[in-house]
Amino acid sequence: MPLNSSVSSPVLQSEPRRDILGLLAAIFYGLFTLLPDSSSLLVSWPWVFVWQVALVLPWLWLLRQWWVQNQFVRLGYGLDYGIGLALLGLVASTLFAQFPHQARWYGWAALCCVAAMYALNEWCANPDRRLLLLRAQGALSFIFILESLVLWASQTLLPELNRLKGLRAAGLNVSFDFSVLELRNWAPIGHQNYVAGYLVLSLPLLLGLALISTGSWRWVWGLGFGLGLLDLYTTSSRGGWLGLALMGASGILLLMGHSRIPGRLRWGGGLVLLLGLGGMALANNRLRSLFFAASSDSVGGETAFRLITNAAGWAIGLAHPVFGAGPGSVSLLYQAYRPAWAGREAELVYQLHSTPAQIWAELGGFGIALSLLMVGWLGYWGVRLWRTLRTTPMQPALRGDRILSWSLIAGLTGYGVVSITDYQLDIVGISGTLIIYLVGVLSLLRQHIPFPTKVKAAKAPRIVWLCWGIVGLLIAVGIWLAPIHRAWQLSSLGFAALSQKQPEPFQTSLEQAHQLAPWEPYYSYQLGYQLSLNPSNNYPQSEDEKVNGARADRSTEFFKRNVKASPNQESGTSNLGWQQLFSRQMPQASASFLRSTQLIPAKRGVFYSLGQSLFGQNKEDLGVQAIALEIARDPLFLTSPLLRTSELNSTYPKIQNAVVSLYQQMLKAHPQQDSFTAYLHQCLGGVYWWQGKLTEAEAEFRKNGSSLSQTVLAMSKNNKPPTEIPILKAWLDPQNRTQWIAKALLQNRQALPDLKEVQAIQTGMDRSKSFDMWVKQNAPIRQSPRERAGFGVLSRHIDGPAPTDFFPIVENVAMTQFLAELLPSPNYSPELDMALQPLRDKLWQSIASAPTKTQG
Repeated sequence: MPLNSSVSSPVLQSEPRRDILGLLAAIFYGLFTLLPDSSSLLVSWPWVFVWQVALVLPWLWLLRQWWVQNQFVRLGYGLDYGIGLALLGLVASTLFAQFPHQARWYGWAALCCVAAMYALNEWCANPDRRLLLLRAQGALSFIFILESLVLWASQTLLPELNRLKGLRAAGLNVSFDFSVLELRNWAPIGHQNYVAGYLVLSLPLLLGLALISTGSWRWVWGLGFGLGLLDLYTTSSRGGWLGLALMGASGILLLMGHSRIPGRLRWGGGLVLLLGLGGMALANNRLRSLFFAASSDSVGGETAFRLITNAAGWAIGLAHPVFGAGPGSVSLLYQAYRPAWAGREAELVYQLHSTPAQIWAELGGFGIALSLLMVGWLGYWGVRLWRTLRTTPMQPALRGDRILSWSLIAGLTGYGVVSITDYQLDIVGISGTLIIYLVGVLSLLRQHIPFPTKVKAAKAPRIVWLCWGIVGLLIAVGIWLAPIHRAWQLSSLGFAALSQKQPEPFQTSLEQAHQLAPWEPYYSYQLGYQLSLNPSNNYPQSEDEKVNGARADRSTEFFKRNVKASPNQESGTSNLGWQQLFSRQMPQASASFLRSTQLIPAKRGVFYSLGQSLFGQNKEDLGVQAIALEIARDPLFLTSPLLRTSELNSTYPKIQNAVVSLYQQMLKAHPQQDSFTAYLHQCLGGVYWWQGKLTEAEAEFRKNGSSLSQTVLAMSKNNKPPTEIPILKAWLDPQNRTQWIAKALLQNRQALPDLKEVQAIQTGMDRSKSFDMWVKQNAPIRQSPRERAGFGVLSRHIDGPAPTDFFPIVENVAMTQFLAELLPSPNYSPELDMALQPLRDKLWQSIASAPTKTQG
């Protein structure tokens, strides 16, 4: 009896027909897979509208299938029940979501993926179509790989090699460094982890197609596989290589267990595969760090990033344990649940860089249970499929199915490893590939393993009512989406007007967008920022002070609306605080800044801002404590000229003494000698040195001080210690000062030095009588706004300009550029932030209990 004799689905006997809607869906899928920087363009106008139209096509395709054939074809093998439970959980999560509009937006995308799965499953009903589908996916993957390599080589690799060539000509020998995020292969999706995830899915399929093909096609697919490995190498993605390693290990095990292949070839092939993958990984400086990090106790950088995001996701899920906080809620809730020990790492995210963490946070225990059931389902039926094909007598037709089944299962398994380290289900190319692979597995199951029970088509009247129900759903969704897209279009027009220096059309368009979607925090934030009197924005100021005053009031109002729509994001509360500070609304400003310090205590500038608002209420002691906490977390801020303005000049000594007291308290509370104690001694010695208390500084540096600390201390005593540090040589060797300054800038910036900057540093040195005078009084000052990095991508809108912080960045260049080691400011130091947290709590309690005062 043939293996598929019990399959009763009439789809197998249906005559071929033209599936125009399916073809259109495939075209859009290919477009958003290959579109450069597609992950960002999906949140810009008009691409967001195009993407939403593409999401509707699977529903229309499915409706056409049902209407024409009067039947509903199930997925089978119990998967329909899992999909039904998932939809119920999604609806429940959306109903209970704190941010329901965002939940509906992401929930609708998930429903469209389900529609695509059912439509494609009905179409892919016979082996010929399955092979056509997988070959089309393989061709798309091949094009993706070629595009990725070409874009990365032309836009990243070659420009960087030219830059390094110029640096080598200037005397700085620097090699290409994959640890620099911007140098990894981002193309075409927009981020190296997305590219790696797609490649981990694609490589097994390309290899499988190469093994089952003959003639020139075998070489084509083999070339795609080889280029895909190279492409994965250029992404320098650790998660991607872990997924590839798992697939490689499974390939070696399968090779070892293949008794029909001679033992010498099996062992030789396994060894070559192992050495090849290991050699490629070790050739990449960033991937090598995986092995070194595993053998050391150091935790930081991207490892710390994932620790923090997973801790926040765990906390969000614990607060919403049943159905989660709702789809799309992570970016809006994240900072409220971000741990205090996180420091300045992972300040902003829109996803938790872990699929399990994302599901737990947004869908709760229900989502985790369904995910585990899905993994179990894939494992069970994948193993059954593989065993069935393995025990079936060898036939040429089955050999291809056996190889393709391994390719699909290996791709899904390898991507499972990637999903632990990243969340990528919102990427069209990746979610589409997962759907195609799942449909391919179902098609293989239908052919080689009989259904446990026969699948019966639903009765025609039920299909008609189901079709009309979905038509009603599509109409309701269209009515709901219309104002959202209209707001997006208006905002895009407004930003275009702003770029052409047309403020009134911008304001009109953005206010209309805000009225259409008041729950969307992006519009109110951009209105608040652009209408403010911040000189960094693109909105020109008026010569009429009354107009400017009214504009500032309007800005404050929009920032209030932003905080109402998104109360857990520090950027909104901080900018609202600064607007209130400018308007002399000191108690309100303190309340806003207090919230900012609670959301991200280590964020640069938030405690300084809080201190300014407290000084405005004549609460000097509290203001001094706030700024001292700012410096204790960011010691370099002690050297900022901001602290020597006329408003703070009289309190600057008190602030310095308060910082010394904080370090002494932390040392007293942490008596054991370890790396954190050494850090505290280094910082305390740096503060003493900055105060000019060289005896105290020497005592602290003797307990723990770097070679730079000892050298600078000796120079502060007017000695001439031996040193090879270029900026110190510039002071000690006045005859060659220009060359040493240029070398110092070259090493520090890894860019050719600006002659004007060299001249400014030299002028300051030439008019200084001592090294301390140059560093503390005559060093160049740099003032620059701090841009909110990734603001558009994190806000899921990239049509407008990136805003900057209102907090003014004023730096002593000598300290921040050359001598930062004297007052180290780590991004990530859990010990430091945990030691500071009780001191922050004490300040917050004191502010809450202090009576309100006004300046006057």
